[in-house]
Amino acid sequence: MRAPIVVVLALAAAAPRPAAADDGKLALVGETVAPRAQAAGKDKRCCGYPIVGPLAWALRFYWLAREDDFDEPDEIDYADVDAVDIYDRRGFYVGSYSAKFVWHLRMEGSGLLSDGRVINYAGACNYGTGTCFQLLDHREFPFGRGARRRTLVPFKSVAVDPRIVKLGEVLYLPEFDGLPMPDGSIHDGCVRADDTGGGIKVHKLDFFVVSYGNFRTLLQEVWGVNWVTPHLEAPRCQYLRHG
Repeated sequence: MRAPIVVVLALAAAAPRPAAADDGKLALVGETVAPRAQAAGKDKRCCGYPIVGPLAWALRFYWLAREDDFDEPDEIDYADVDAVDIYDRRGFYVGSYSAKFVWHLRMEGSGLLSDGRVINYAGACNYGTGTCFQLLDHREFPFGRGARRRTLVPFKSVAVDPRIVKLGEVLYLPEFDGLPMPDGSIHDGCVRADDTGGGIKVHKLDFFVVSYGNFRTLLQEVWGVNWVTPHLEAPRCQYLRHG
C-alpha cells in the first residue's frame, strides 16, 4: 500500500525548481522583480514579467477637471454663491471658481480653465480653502503635470504607488493590448508611471484618459475589466523611457 506514496515523493523530488527572481534591475521598495515564469500566450521578448505579489491590480481612471463642465449657463450674469477663491503656494490669488470644480480639481490633480490655462494641485497651504494650486505652462504641460514634474501623456500615463513601482518605470498591461482608444489609436499595452495619488496604495493603478468624456467612451471597451496585470521589463515598451 505504501508503494504509490514512494512514487509520488520521487516525482516531487525530481520536479524542477522555479527560477530565482531577478531583483538586480529595479530598486522597488518592499518588492522584488517577479520570477521569470512564462505567462500563457505571451512571449517574454515582447511583454516582460509580472510584478511579484498579487497578479491582479485594481484598475481605475482619472482625467483633467474642466471648468466648463461645471458652468451653470443660467447663472452667467450672477455671482456664484458657491464660488471659492484659490491661491498659489506663495499666496498669490489665482481666481474664483465653483466649489464643485475646485473639489474635482483637487481630486484629479490637474485641470483646464475656461480661458485655456492649465492648473495643477500644489498641496496644502495657509491660504483660501487650505489647498493651493499652480498655473502651468501649457506648452510644457498641455494635459497637466504628474509627480516630480513629469508630463502627463494621454492614454500612456498611469498613477501608481511609488513604493511598489518607481516613477518613470514602463509597464506592459496585457488587458489593454489591442484596445481601441477614444482618439482613434489602438493601444499597444504600454504605459508609464508618471503620477501618484493619495488613494493609490500598493496594488492599484489609475489610467490617465484626459477627459471624463473619454472615460465614458472607454468604458464600452473595458466594460468588466476591473483588474490589470502589470508586467516589467517589456522590450516593446522601452520606447516610453525616452518619451
